[in-house]
Amino acid sequence: MKVFKMTVLSFALVASAGSLSAMAAETAQITVKGAVIPAACSISVDGSADFGNLADSAQPRQAKNHMAYHLGYKLISFNIQCDSTVKAALYAQADNLPTAQSPFGVTNYISEIKKTIRTDNGQIASLGLLDDQDMGYFITMLASATLDGESAELMFSKDNGVHWNAVTELDDHVLYQDGSVLHSWGSGITPQEATNISGVIKISAAIDPKVVDELKDAVNFNTGTTLSLQYL
Repeated sequence: MKVFKMTVLSFALVASAGSLSAMAAETAQITVKGAVIPAACSISVDGSADFGNLADSAQPRQAKNHMAYHLGYKLISFNIQCDSTVKAALYAQADNLPTAQSPFGVTNYISEIKKTIRTDNGQIASLGLLDDQDMGYFITMLASATLDGESAELMFSKDNGVHWNAVTELDDHVLYQDGSVLHSWGSGITPQEATNISGVIKISAAIDPKVVDELKDAVNFNTGTTLSLQYL
């Protein structure tokens, strides 16, 4: 059962202070104010997606005619702690969205064997600019979630939670980096309440081969994406 916090209602009685004449006001307006908000939750992540030195870690790879230096993936644990049971969803907002359509894809991993290539600009975020062009891209995927210690099924909504779809395909796990799609957890296509929600996020990235092949000086990328909660 969802528990709500409610602010104290404030009342204001407004009336004119004129004399009691025939012209005196015969009505008075009472203003009623307040808010109903869900129990407070805090979200945290453990660590960062550090891909290290490109020269040591990247290998060129051909995938669906999209050539890029694919950097593999990093695992990030997240935790959502609430002071009472709530029903919530997660969405992402990247620091830098692509400046143009990606000329190559980014590998989306569930495992080293099960993977796809993503080219959708809604799901891809930029690693930053070099000579006014994106040096590469990354994607963020919700790999798993548990509710109060129990495994949960994943789902997503493209209409702000009005309708939900089960995560059945590998690409359904990928978070949209423009904040337009909600991801939640529960049973089937029904989000469920919990006090503690934890899970795993995978970050994968790919570098434009021109950046590597024409490199003369060290180039660093340091960007990110913001995970936010929406109460349902």
